[in-house]
Amino acid sequence: AAQTAVEVDVARTGGVAGMTRRWSAQPPEAEASEWISLIDRCPWDDAGRDDAVTDGFVWFIRATWSGTDAREVELPDGAVVGAWRELVEAVREWNRVDPGRGRPVGR
Repeated sequence: AAQTAVEVDVARTGGVAGMTRRWSAQPPEAEASEWISLIDRCPWDDAGRDDAVTDGFVWFIRATWSGTDAREVELPDGAVVGAWRELVEAVREWNRVDPGRGRPVGR
């Protein structure tokens, strides 16, 4: 079976109901370079330094691609701007366009 080239998982917790919502994208090899460049634009090393998370949403973002260690970050809602926002929106859009694509068939 072919390895998934890139996988990005996003979870949002908190808010009034305290519910967690999850989105995941597993783009095929043909789209991998676009996703990796988007992931690379995010300031992973600077993220999560100010841990003042208030009552808003908290975002967990995890990105993996072949040959690299996973990158993970936890961000308060107000910090999801710029490249972070683009990455989150790309993952959410991936789920909107075709909720079934990228998932293994069968069990």
